[in-house]
Amino acid sequence: MKRALLSVSDKTGIIELAKFLKTQNIEIISTGGTGKLLSENKIPYTAIQDITGNPEAFGGRMKTISFQVASGLLFRRSEPQDIADAKSLEIEPIDIVVCNLYPFEEVAKKKAELATLIENIDIGGPTMIRAAAKNYPSVSVLTNPNQYEAFISHYSNQTIEDRYQLALDAFSMTAHYDQFIVNHLLRDQSERAPLPIVNLNQSELRYGENPHQAAWLSQVRNTEQMETLANATPLQGKALSYNNMLDADAAWKCNSDLNHIAGGQTSLTIIKHANPCGVALGENSLDALKEAWACDPVSSFGSVICSNKTWNKEMSEWLSDKFVEIIIAPSFDEGAREVLAKKKNLRLIELAPKPKHAKEMTVRSINGGLLIQEEDERVHYEYTPSSKTKLSEKTQTLRDFGMIVNKYLKSNGITLVASRNNFSVLAGGGMGQPNRLDSLKMLAAPRARALDYEMSEVLLVSDAFFPFRDSIEVCAEVGIKNIIQPGGSIRDQEVIDACDEFGIAMEFTGVRHFRH
Repeated sequence: MKRALLSVSDKTGIIELAKFLKTQNIEIISTGGTGKLLSENKIPYTAIQDITGNPEAFGGRMKTISFQVASGLLFRRSEPQDIADAKSLEIEPIDIVVCNLYPFEEVAKKKAELATLIENIDIGGPTMIRAAAKNYPSVSVLTNPNQYEAFISHYSNQTIEDRYQLALDAFSMTAHYDQFIVNHLLRDQSERAPLPIVNLNQSELRYGENPHQAAWLSQVRNTEQMETLANATPLQGKALSYNNMLDADAAWKCNSDLNHIAGGQTSLTIIKHANPCGVALGENSLDALKEAWACDPVSSFGSVICSNKTWNKEMSEWLSDKFVEIIIAPSFDEGAREVLAKKKNLRLIELAPKPKHAKEMTVRSINGGLLIQEEDERVHYEYTPSSKTKLSEKTQTLRDFGMIVNKYLKSNGITLVASRNNFSVLAGGGMGQPNRLDSLKMLAAPRARALDYEMSEVLLVSDAFFPFRDSIEVCAEVGIKNIIQPGGSIRDQEVIDACDEFGIAMEFTGVRHFRH
């Protein structure tokens, strides 16, 4: 390697890298801002215009784009005709490209005007990067300061496989860059959620849905938030599995939605197999944990727990004789960390609640395709009385809480919520049933009865409308007196009439919360 081209916006580590290149007798070619920094550090370089034969022009829009630079990167060192062409055209090889791009993403976050955004779309940088990556058998391309240390360490024994990996990283970076530009400019017009951008860098998970399945985590830019579950690093514990990530996602999202209605209170969610099995909303964090756990102590074993408040020592001590897989909280105080450190396999994840309007897009695969949709971020509702009997005053205060918890039960979902010890809690849930009647009669109602709830004082929330009056008949049979459901069935009046017949209060929301 004889020549390197340095042109970076993020100048982190570039001086150290340039000094190393000089120790290897490599000629450095550089552009305006990068060249100025090299000069200030007394590192000699060749100006890009000496290679292209043209000055930088149009306010810096034209610097590196040229036949000479592209040819120096692209010609194949193993092809006799390419070598002959390069010699006749007086093209010198460029063996290393160090380039990162104009910070379009950072400028976009500052809500810059369109003209400023356009000026921060890099053209020459992606051209050089892609040319270098295409010719990876002969050219090394560095696109991130994080790569410099490894490049220096392995310089003397760098292999074609190393350069191939650098090329993959480069193509991944330019794909992400271009997709972010498209997403942002389109959203600037329509306010639509961003399309997912997949990062090719994958991390291997412990295993998949079952131990005989391999699994990986690939970070996806599918939300406007920067701190995500996918890029959060556990503070302690063993590696995460595929199911761990799904359960953590459900716990964090459910609890984040509850945080938006908490009004400063503690919201605490316990998830088992991606369904809420314990949920509590109230004033005290330790009591919230106790109340949530009491919703279903059996299912809480081996669960994932999420709190919207700092996890404290008292909560940790209360869990000392209980097994959980993961705890998620905005932070863990020193006492909590000390107690939980004794549970070597327990994962602790520091992550603040999800923003209210993160504009997340969810991605699921089917055979031969991807299903992409907006995440269900609805947390506020309008309630329309439909029956002669009105919801009790106590259950009216549970409506938003019940709607959010119900949103995270797998369909068909029936949620029973109640007030206990000054907390809003999950009294019983029926989920994942093809028959909505079974969700209520065989699952949710028996769970609530087992916990000694007075059925007339709980609020039932259904994730979809009741298509027939038989659902109301079951409600009457088990003692339910307060119902919230979306409405919208062609038999709504039949259902309303049944409520009036049995003296049951019912309100419509017009919002369905299926979760398949």
